[in-house]
This record gives sequence, C-alpha cells and structure tokens, in this order.
Amino acid sequence: MKKYTEPSKPVGCVAELFAGVGGFRIGLANAGWKTTFSNQWEPATKVQHASDVYIANFGDDGHANIDIAKVDSLPKNIDLLVGGFPCQDYSVAKTLNSSISTYLL
Repeated sequence: MKKYTEPSKPVGCVAELFAGVGGFRIGLANAGWKTTFSNQWEPATKVQHASDVYIANFGDDGHANIDIAKVDSLPKNIDLLVGGFPCQDYSVAKTLNSSISTYLL
C-alpha cells in the first residue's frame, strides 16, 4: 500500500471537521489541497474508532479528537473548511421516523 503524503506544493490549506476516517482528506490531497487541521469525535462512545483510523493513516499532527463544541478556534491559515456528513449505518443522527430512505425517494 502506498504511504499517504500531503501535496508538496498545495493550492491551499484545509480544515476538516467531522473527518471520519479521512475520505475528504484523500480526495482533497489528490486535488492539491493540504489538510492542516482535522477533528473527529464520536459522541456517546468510549472508543473513538474513526479517529483512531484517521490517526493511523495520517498521523496526529493537527488532529483533534474532541467535541466540536469545545474547539476554541481553527488555525489562521485555512483557505477551505469542509465537513463530513454522518455515516448513516453508524450515525447517532436519526430522522423523525428513524429511516433516511423516506427522504431519498
């Protein structure tokens, strides 16, 4: 497996919120963007699986594993702010009828 590297001449810097395991980061890096801050926190769980995978793949430099409401500020050099959407199979987010399929029809 090829080791992940950030772009050597980035087009800009990214802050990635609700980062999951890093899918946005990989796509943005392929487009020339460098991720300088990331945050992934799973509410109501003791084990932070997604954050652990993120750190295993990208390292912990610039990564926070805390409630987003407790992030005081983002780095000043951010050109782009992205946020992941909930993974429906694992998300604690629920629709009114507990089924997202109603909204996809």
